[in-house]
Amino acid sequence: MIRSMGATVRRKVAVIISTLIFAYILFEVLDRMHIVLWVQIPWWVLILVGLLVFLAVDYLVSRIFDV
Repeated sequence: MIRSMGATVRRKVAVIISTLIFAYILFEVLDRMHIVLWVQIPWWVLILVGLLVFLAVDYLVSRIFDV
């Protein structure tokens, strides 16, 4: 089914899924570890970790959708 979609549609679906997965991960992390994250690590480390998680999710979703 995924291969029968057009390349543009696959790319758009992959972007939407990547964004939703990243938002869910970010929500869960901040919901459960809110105090620990803000007290223990600097702000730039939180941004760097968020960027790395987003890139990993984007890479995995693009591999799944063959984009």
